[in-house]
Amino acid sequence: MSGREYKPSDYPLPYVTENLRDWPIYKLTEHKEDFVAEVKLRVKEKIKARFNSEKLLREELAKVLYQERIRLTEKPWKADPKDERTFWNSIKSKLIQIEQIEDNSPINEEHLLEEIIDRYTNEIVGEFDPGAFSFARAILPQFFGRILAAAPGKWFKTIAGNVRTIHEKIPLTGDIEKIRNLSAKGTVIVVPTHFSNMDSIMVGWLLNEMGLPAFTYGAGLNLFSIGLLSYFMSRLGAYKVDRRKKNTVYLETLKMYSTVAIQRGAHSIFFPGGTRSRSGHIDRKLKLGLLGTALETQKLHYKNFTEETAPKIYVVPCIINYHFVLEAQSLINDYLKETGKERFYKENDEYSTSFKLIRFMLKFFSASSSLSVSFGEVMDVLGNKVDEEGNSYNHLGQKINVKNYFVTNGELKDDEQRDAEYTKILGERIVDNYYRYNVVLTSHLICFTLFELIKKKYKGYDLFTLLRTPAEDVSLPYAEVVDAVSRVKERLKEMQEQGEVLISPELRWNIDKIIEHGMKNINLYHTASPLTKNGEFMGSEDLKLLYYYHNRLDGYGLEKYI
Repeated sequence: MSGREYKPSDYPLPYVTENLRDWPIYKLTEHKEDFVAEVKLRVKEKIKARFNSEKLLREELAKVLYQERIRLTEKPWKADPKDERTFWNSIKSKLIQIEQIEDNSPINEEHLLEEIIDRYTNEIVGEFDPGAFSFARAILPQFFGRILAAAPGKWFKTIAGNVRTIHEKIPLTGDIEKIRNLSAKGTVIVVPTHFSNMDSIMVGWLLNEMGLPAFTYGAGLNLFSIGLLSYFMSRLGAYKVDRRKKNTVYLETLKMYSTVAIQRGAHSIFFPGGTRSRSGHIDRKLKLGLLGTALETQKLHYKNFTEETAPKIYVVPCIINYHFVLEAQSLINDYLKETGKERFYKENDEYSTSFKLIRFMLKFFSASSSLSVSFGEVMDVLGNKVDEEGNSYNHLGQKINVKNYFVTNGELKDDEQRDAEYTKILGERIVDNYYRYNVVLTSHLICFTLFELIKKKYKGYDLFTLLRTPAEDVSLPYAEVVDAVSRVKERLKEMQEQGEVLISPELRWNIDKIIEHGMKNINLYHTASPLTKNGEFMGSEDLKLLYYYHNRLDGYGLEKYI
């Protein structure tokens, strides 16, 4: 650890940069026109370089139009602008005009490209309002406090005497002091795991509680149809991401938006998994597009600054663990329906209104230990560890110069294949951190163990047959579950000592208390309980949910101890 460890009572920490108007995200909004103009120009240059003839560009624009018309027909969202069809019908008419009249047309492919880029950029762009930020910072602790103080009935009675601050319910693990120090020396990119639509709200708020300047982050366009979320996100640095759009122009616009924002010093949150984990697994295969913008920007810094003054970019893995996930039922259903296939998932409306969101938060924050958030090792854009001063060290512990990784024959050069390999390595280091700094919760331990015991009982079944097994047929003797949980728990303790995983404090309790704690937390929200105990037997009312939560500990080899 580089410095002091913070107690729950220390939060919120003082801001690293006290004046909000000195924050990079504020400066993006202050110079919004210039920022947006740079994004548009650089996207245009990149697309024209890639499709370097009128014919190639026209064909690509026709492809964009086709994909967008399919999207509007098959995957409309409530958050879509009302003039979507009008805009794309206009693009269609102009493209036909170009193809028919060709050289005599008053418009050309470049004009059409500019119009589409303008549309995408203006859709994506976010802004930062200090007034809204100050309001949110003042009101959120009170809001959470009211929830904790007023949660009705059984939700709150069990914890009222034990919770003094929200930070006792959301423990932060990691080198907070190093992250704070480096945020003043360079640009921080936080890369969290992604299990719930709550993630961006939660991570953004916790980073603020750590005293860091506000971060920019991509939020799903569908979330902007929810009044309460839309009000704050649209004013607190969130930019819109529409993952239905897979065409080249949109993806380049999104990546360039990120690149220019980071280049201007804006701290950012990326979800490298791309979307919420449908299966409940920790992501192993990351989507490297936005992640690659961090590496690209670091290279640009070395081009535009001297070696001594080039700003550095730091990547910080963040692991979020919930006892229960609001969307778990629909997520696991999507995963099981589409295992092995690729498709655009239908966005579910678990909290499609502000009322649903607040109702969920009442349940969520009244759980006795709702979640944990841990930060992994701070790395450079190549995945090397960095010290408190931002210096990079390779796997042998030798101090290195990151700039040299971009130099060929004494010159700093662009090399897409090389940079793609570097980004792949960074992704692998992030995944490694996800597993090593994952905090095992009681509910996940019990779900993993029980599901593995059921698999063992029905070892001739494939997954889908097993998940269709009637609930009354999967109950197991409680003593058998206790014995298996005990063995897995001891293995997890060994793994923590070896730096392979983290365990929550509750896993130090006796097995009966661990099972009781896990069941109470995971069964708080779901109608059909993933974990049940009936006398001397344990089982599940919903094997799909049990499987979803089991998957959080998949990949550690723990099944060998059951």
